[in-house]
Amino acid sequence: MKRPLEQRALAIGCSFGIAVGALAALAGLAEGRDDGEAPGLEMAASIGRSLFFDSGLSRPIGQSCYNCHLPHSAFAGTGAVAEGAVSGRFGIRNVPTLMYAALIPSMALEERYDDEGVESMVWEGGLFHDGRAQDQFEQVKEPFFASNEMNLRDEAELAARLRSAGYGERIRRWIGEEAWQDDQRLSYFAYRALVEFLKEPVFRPFDARIDDFLAGDHEALDEAERRGLEVFRGAGKCADCHLLEAASWQEPLLSDYGYDNVGAPSRGEKDPGLGGHTNRPEELGLFRAPTLRNVALTAPYMHNGSIATLKEVMEFYNRRDLEPDRWGPTDYPQTVNRTDMGDLRLTDQQVEDLTALMDSFTDRSLTRLAPGQVIPKTPEGTPSTASRRRYFPDWTYRLDPRFPGEPEGGD
Repeated sequence: MKRPLEQRALAIGCSFGIAVGALAALAGLAEGRDDGEAPGLEMAASIGRSLFFDSGLSRPIGQSCYNCHLPHSAFAGTGAVAEGAVSGRFGIRNVPTLMYAALIPSMALEERYDDEGVESMVWEGGLFHDGRAQDQFEQVKEPFFASNEMNLRDEAELAARLRSAGYGERIRRWIGEEAWQDDQRLSYFAYRALVEFLKEPVFRPFDARIDDFLAGDHEALDEAERRGLEVFRGAGKCADCHLLEAASWQEPLLSDYGYDNVGAPSRGEKDPGLGGHTNRPEELGLFRAPTLRNVALTAPYMHNGSIATLKEVMEFYNRRDLEPDRWGPTDYPQTVNRTDMGDLRLTDQQVEDLTALMDSFTDRSLTRLAPGQVIPKTPEGTPSTASRRRYFPDWTYRLDPRFPGEPEGGD
């Protein structure tokens, strides 16, 4: 159901009361342990991994999360858009990376001030390119039932497939007989398990060279990359949206997860983006700013995969308004940001240096993947999920009041 801006804001605020009980349930699983993995969450993550690679959860069978989110591409796709379980049926948007996705803040209205100090309220956070999922719990549900993705009919069909899965007995032991027999609750725990898997340290290693540089190792970047960083922070205006400082997480996520219409070239039918579910004309064609972590591995670019290379992305931001015929029309020209991009007046050398910088955002754990390896090795010293539990944007999750490990009637 589409909701106007004010209703969505109210829903976000109301969910805070639910959150107190939700976090209490998670804390109950750990039984007072703040370091190391909480047993219930560790089981959930393990089951989530099995779900991620299971190609039997689609109609027809053969499509899994892994088919679209490939490790050598930072768990993103490799084409402009991806083909779903039904042969010849494609999505309309580029497959985003799952690296750091669990750290994206929940969809919320945030205060923002312009250069003259005028305050406005803008959307930040949320999942999918258009932010239609308030958080990752909402996000992981949708692909199961999307006709151009896994194409299941309903939760009854998902639950039936889970019961016949090779790891089904593990789920049954985890959630108990009552939930196992209930299609809705069984499906709920499947979504929750996927969320816990995507929180695992392997998806948030923070082991790129840019991390070393920001920690004080100025030799971590070569000369061209250091020049590119100056452009990133200055004339390129990249750091205005792709933050180099910590914000919602303890390390920088290289995005403020705000929304903008950058004027991406049209590809197929018009895509309303954020405005498609806020119903605000001024938000048509706006999409969430992605993290730039591992961006060198996630070509092609833009929400619709319409630009093939990183260098062309830099050229597009630099000269979009000077060479409109080069990239062609965009879906919603009336909402395009023509203040912060489109005529940056960067030199060819600055564009080259900015492009070079993007390699420094790549996690070493991904570059060390062996052929056929499906999960990168977690860098030594990466904090456990349990030790960072309170920093995840969990407060909007609609957790079942009897999450495994919580007694009947627990809140």
